[in-house]
Amino acid sequence: MIYELSPTVSSPESLHHDPVALAAATAEFHTSATGVLTQIPSSIAYLPFSHFIPAPTLASLTSTLRVDTPRASILASQFSPSTPLGQVEFNFDVSNHSPYFASEPGKVYGSMVIMLQYPFSVGSIHIPSSATFAPPRRAEAGDKPVIDPRYYLDAGALDFQLVAEAQKFGAKICATAPLAGIIEKRVFPPARESAEEEEAEEDFGDWVRDYTITDWHPVGTCGMGGSAGIEAGVVDARLRVYGVRGLRVVDASIMPLQVSAHIQATVYAIGEKGAALVLEDYYDRSNVEL
Repeated sequence: MIYELSPTVSSPESLHHDPVALAAATAEFHTSATGVLTQIPSSIAYLPFSHFIPAPTLASLTSTLRVDTPRASILASQFSPSTPLGQVEFNFDVSNHSPYFASEPGKVYGSMVIMLQYPFSVGSIHIPSSATFAPPRRAEAGDKPVIDPRYYLDAGALDFQLVAEAQKFGAKICATAPLAGIIEKRVFPPARESAEEEEAEEDFGDWVRDYTITDWHPVGTCGMGGSAGIEAGVVDARLRVYGVRGLRVVDASIMPLQVSAHIQATVYAIGEKGAALVLEDYYDRSNVEL
């Protein structure tokens, strides 16, 4: 959701359109290490569903949940009302994050970005087939992969309902002081205008269906197989690729699920652990790949 903010709100993004203000902010930063360039213009919280979805509604949403895969079974176990797991990230950022809404010059915007951390939706990434090209040819290294996110399909139908509920809570946050004090109006989706609309609970279903996009922090394309081995993953517990001698993957792609956080610190830990595993296997030949 995009909000128009009070013109008194300053942001690093707005400085790009005002050379005089940028020069002043830069000088203030170098002189006293204060001012707008010292800000992180966002506020972030990770919340469990039980924090903002009433228990009867949550129980109804999950009553038809399909748990016919190991991944779905793990995700389903996270719906206990007592779980402290941050299942949705609410991020209010002083900027316009939407590719669907064009900012007007001279105005300041804020985005309430809502990100589902453990989606049931499962997409696919494939090398393009020869039939993709005209004339037909084999794919080459420079060709883009074929990506189908499959948002809200199959078991992911539950994701759609959960995100729509999360949007309601995001709107409530933005209507609550002190944040509401710097907001002029919601511009995307447009704010409701009539008193009758204001009294009724807002339905974000159509908006969620039409404007969902993938956020940052991608993980999982080479997930660890765990006890299920190659049937459930790409790498083993020592980050070795199943069936490929001498190849490891040491990055965010080995994480089988997203985490309730921005992934930078976790990726650092994976890198440190991966380096240690390489050294261990180098000095202990009993662990060499078969």
